[in-house]
Amino acid sequence: MHPFTRISFQYSISGIFLLVLLLLVSCGSTPTVEEEPVVDTTVATPLFVPEIQEQGFFAFSDKSIMQDMELGSPASIRRAAAKIRNPSTQSEKIILAVASSLMSIVWPSEQNGISIPTDIEANAYTGAIDSAKMGIYDVNTGNTDFFTMVLPSLVLLTSSSSQTDYYNQSQAALSAALELKPDSVLVQYLLGTLYQRMGDLNSSRRMYEQAAELAEECLEVNYAFANVLYLQGNYEKAQDIASEMLSIFPGNLKLLKLLSQVAIKRGNYALAESYINQVLQQEPENSQFLLLRVEVLMDQGNYVKAVSLLDIYARVDKVSKDYLLLRSRIQNEWNKNPVAAAATVEQALELYPNDSAVILAAANLATVTGNTVRGKTAGELADEILQREPNNQEAIFIRAKDALAHKDWNKAYTNVSQLMKNDNVSLAQKILYIQACLGVNRVGEAQDAVKQLYLEQPNSDDVKELYIRVQAAAGNQGEVRSLIASLLPSASSQLKSFLYYQRSLLTTNDTDKLADLRQSLTANPRNTDALFELYRYYFDRKDYRKAQYYLKQVVALNTNDQEILRLNTELEALLK
Repeated sequence: MHPFTRISFQYSISGIFLLVLLLLVSCGSTPTVEEEPVVDTTVATPLFVPEIQEQGFFAFSDKSIMQDMELGSPASIRRAAAKIRNPSTQSEKIILAVASSLMSIVWPSEQNGISIPTDIEANAYTGAIDSAKMGIYDVNTGNTDFFTMVLPSLVLLTSSSSQTDYYNQSQAALSAALELKPDSVLVQYLLGTLYQRMGDLNSSRRMYEQAAELAEECLEVNYAFANVLYLQGNYEKAQDIASEMLSIFPGNLKLLKLLSQVAIKRGNYALAESYINQVLQQEPENSQFLLLRVEVLMDQGNYVKAVSLLDIYARVDKVSKDYLLLRSRIQNEWNKNPVAAAATVEQALELYPNDSAVILAAANLATVTGNTVRGKTAGELADEILQREPNNQEAIFIRAKDALAHKDWNKAYTNVSQLMKNDNVSLAQKILYIQACLGVNRVGEAQDAVKQLYLEQPNSDDVKELYIRVQAAAGNQGEVRSLIASLLPSASSQLKSFLYYQRSLLTTNDTDKLADLRQSLTANPRNTDALFELYRYYFDRKDYRKAQYYLKQVVALNTNDQEILRLNTELEALLK
């Protein structure tokens, strides 16, 4: 069609001339015109030129509305909503409904104040929100724009962590949305939540950290960031962030609980009690914090008071998950009754079969006692969690410990090496890594790691002991003798027992060897290394009765060590 066909003509000389021109063109004839005709604009109707608009459903003239909505922080959502004062179109009403829902679901600590308009037509956006509220990931949005990609993942905040079938779809959609809006606090927060659910704490921390930089005073973002730091063992930074947020949100229970747990991990029990008491002052019947107080008392070694408080709690609730896990700990650590402890954990597993905390508690108990729980080893229980959370750091750590306990050195080394790739590696993980290195005969690797650890933790008895073991494995007997001599005068009973045992290995004089081993047992009668060395000493000299005396003590302390049980059976056969 000719570009002038939309012009309305009036009966004027200019109009008649143009009409003739158009007729000639439409008939295929080309008039011979020396110059372009001049249109008299004073009498012709002007051209209709429609305004170019953005593509997509939410095409507001004020582009900052969608920019703020996609940023998705509490402040930016409020800014966007404030710019739509009298919603008249469906797109305005729907975006206000989305804004209100985001405030109530994602940022519940913030004042909402955004009313959801009435008479909203059926649409993909509010449909996805309604599905999320029912615990369903909406797969029918089409993923055509930012919010159709993002809104189905609100289910991460409305459903339990046991539902995992939508994780891959959610990750793909949120990642695509982040490409569209790399600085979206909303998407970063949701991805952080998803990665944490999947057990990928490193990726989760990175997302939360980016979101926290953009929303410095947002409680949900900063709490999530501090919490994942806590889970990774970065207690100092977790405490700094949570303390700062507590100054903005005084008395917040989530922050007080987190700070209590951080203080417990850092060994600051007085500070932990202070936070716990703040909660109990506000809510005297808060059973969660009553149980947390029991945990603090147990960590302080005050089992008598802990048992008393736990008995008081039991009058109200004997099937609480936290109650059962603490009861199991008391039975194992205080009553020295691993059978009863296992029975209590098994009860928790029956009541909460898919709860990661319960399964991890069972796995930890199996690691400590060497027994099975519900017929499963610590490694098998850890594998249950890793099947659905492949990057769960605690489960990987338990599997590595279990492999080490069973002298499966290669498996232990493989698993603990995976943990060493994290940004924040705990002391226990570093120690296990060095032990695994010795197990697979990577002595040089163990030396490098233990030297660094000794610089970081020069006052830790466990690190001192490990340092000496590594130097002994490397054949540095002179350094080992020197260290033992310097540490013995001020050593604790536990460390002293190890030092005497280690010194007994360096001498060929029987009198000195026996003297050191006996001093080792005087300092710690339960030192299985010293007991086993005495068994070997007497066995080599065919004094089987004395050998059996010491080996039976080792068996009593290691009831599930198959190698020790085999040696005991062979010794009994010799004695018969």
